[in-house]
Amino acid sequence: MAGMHLGLAQSLELEQRLTQAQRIQLNQRIFGLRMELVQALRGDLYRPEGVCPNCGRKMTATEVIRGFNTDPNDFTTCCTGCGFRFEPELICVGEISTIRLPFYCGCQALHRLGLAGMANFSPEQLSMEYPAIYRSVIVHYGGIRQAFREIGVDYPFQEISDWRNKVVPFLGRLRDTIIAECVDAPVSVIRRMRKKLGIAKFTVRKIVEEANED
Repeated sequence: MAGMHLGLAQSLELEQRLTQAQRIQLNQRIFGLRMELVQALRGDLYRPEGVCPNCGRKMTATEVIRGFNTDPNDFTTCCTGCGFRFEPELICVGEISTIRLPFYCGCQALHRLGLAGMANFSPEQLSMEYPAIYRSVIVHYGGIRQAFREIGVDYPFQEISDWRNKVVPFLGRLRDTIIAECVDAPVSVIRRMRKKLGIAKFTVRKIVEEANED
């Protein structure tokens, strides 16, 4: 028990010592791993993209997300270079095609998901009829059921069932809570899987060391 507390304390101390630039880099790597997990689960790669039309700056995915306002009617993000506001896109790369869609922040996606009747649509119907909402929700909340839960709606459809083998490469590289969110499973289930395989839990030190190896 003492060793566990020591490891947690060291991880927190390391996180506190990170510079602002290192924190941004860390968040970008975690987000990138999260999108790799989404791709492993769903087959498509989702990539938020923001290129400022005013100064030409190409923003990272985490910069795009941080630049949103919590306003369901404001679809713009803020350029980290010049402060100009513009509408970003979500690039969805599949096996045979690539599509570009509007990218909504979590607040906007939930607002649109709550429109009358959407809870009666299957995941396949939502994907076809509301592709930008559907995919923006996955980026922010891991899946449709999780997003509906945020607005107090019990969504009756299941999205992903064969996820257990697909998450194994991400155990310990992402927080158990992130993996649980993306597969809509209790955190305790992910934790038991990880421990059964003898994989140490996620720590900031581990992700920093992994980044330094690249």
